[in-house]
Amino acid sequence: MRIRPFLLAVSTLAMAIGVSPPLPAQPIASESHPQVLGKANPVAAGLPEQRFSLQAAQDAMQAHHPLLKAARASLSAAAADTVTAGLWTNPTLDASYAKSAFHPQNDPVGSVGVGLTQLIETARLPAARRQVADLSEQAAASDLTMVRMALQLDVESACLALAAAAAQVQVHADSIAELERAHQIVTARVRGGAAPEYDATRIGIALAQSQAALTEARAALTQARGFFDMAVGPGAADLPGLPSVDLFAVLTPTDVGAALDQARRTRPDLRSAELRSQAAAAQVQVARRQVFQGINVRAGMYFGTTPGELGATVGVGVPLPVIDRGQGSVTAALARSEAAAATQASLDLQAEQLIRATWREAVTRQEAFAAYVQAGATRSKGMVQEAEAGYRAGKLSVLELVDAYLAKRDARTRAVDLAHQARQAELRLRRAVVAGTSVFAAP
Repeated sequence: MRIRPFLLAVSTLAMAIGVSPPLPAQPIASESHPQVLGKANPVAAGLPEQRFSLQAAQDAMQAHHPLLKAARASLSAAAADTVTAGLWTNPTLDASYAKSAFHPQNDPVGSVGVGLTQLIETARLPAARRQVADLSEQAAASDLTMVRMALQLDVESACLALAAAAAQVQVHADSIAELERAHQIVTARVRGGAAPEYDATRIGIALAQSQAALTEARAALTQARGFFDMAVGPGAADLPGLPSVDLFAVLTPTDVGAALDQARRTRPDLRSAELRSQAAAAQVQVARRQVFQGINVRAGMYFGTTPGELGATVGVGVPLPVIDRGQGSVTAALARSEAAAATQASLDLQAEQLIRATWREAVTRQEAFAAYVQAGATRSKGMVQEAEAGYRAGKLSVLELVDAYLAKRDARTRAVDLAHQARQAELRLRRAVVAGTSVFAAP
């Protein structure tokens, strides 16, 4: 199935005002899984308590982002170009003075002439230029819509990445708190002679490794905040803290057929490519009409050499397309039209391929997350309690105790990763459907 060009004017209007119907999706989890993160304590983890909504972040982006200002300015310039393209050539006002060089006794003063020359656009070149400019203006409007949509999705992607990085910090901080409790248990048994010194050394190494992992998680959180600031732009300074988003509300992707149909109707970059292809085709008529644009008509008056003499002049100038017959400009316009049509066809095909690929990725990642949660891989609290009880009773070694804590931590970090990747994959599918590309270098 090829993604055909847009045919409905209502789609153009919707994109021009930034309206984009959301991609249908159903959440498979509407609440943060307590078995993944437990009862979060951001203060204990060193995380900020302030929260801001995704809508607040997107509003801040739309209010201040320089790329949106640039796209709006480009649209204004295109609108002005449309006005200019439809204008006729300015008339030319000229004045002349003539005096005899020989036998001046018959012409002692000379004569003065004034005339006005206007090009009559018989080839209707301004109308052809205006058609090209109007199509380019519509393409600029689609570009503005694309930039707005892409930036909104970039902000959402950055919010998810920031929330995931914060969740990882929470997991590692919780793991350290549990390991410190285990360290106290092991130390008490070593001091009481119930366990060898090796146990204290081993639990100490595990604690040091977890502290290093927490430091790395905090560094990743700092990086994620930097990418978030880049996505939002100057307005990010007004958004302290962390985004209030449910990282684990993974969505089930819509049907691929519905995704393809929506892309046909709403993707502004495809609409822009179609409009530029039409503009390139219209430019062929401009090139042809430039060969013989029209005729020059001149009207004037002159003051003669004798007292009171006043005369009028009328002239017609006809350009002769003898040397330049459009043999270069028309051929170039035809080639550019062909190139624009091929570019549009390529973008259409790439859009379909991208949507199918991202749809398969989103479905696979959603299924992987759902299977991981349903398998109970994150419910390791009982395992830790059993390991602690077994170690106190002398039935389990310190290796099994450490393994229980690390397994719980790894299971939780894996759940965060799977949820984050599933959310980002669904977001990439929505981007492929409604925006196509990103204007932000996502992490």
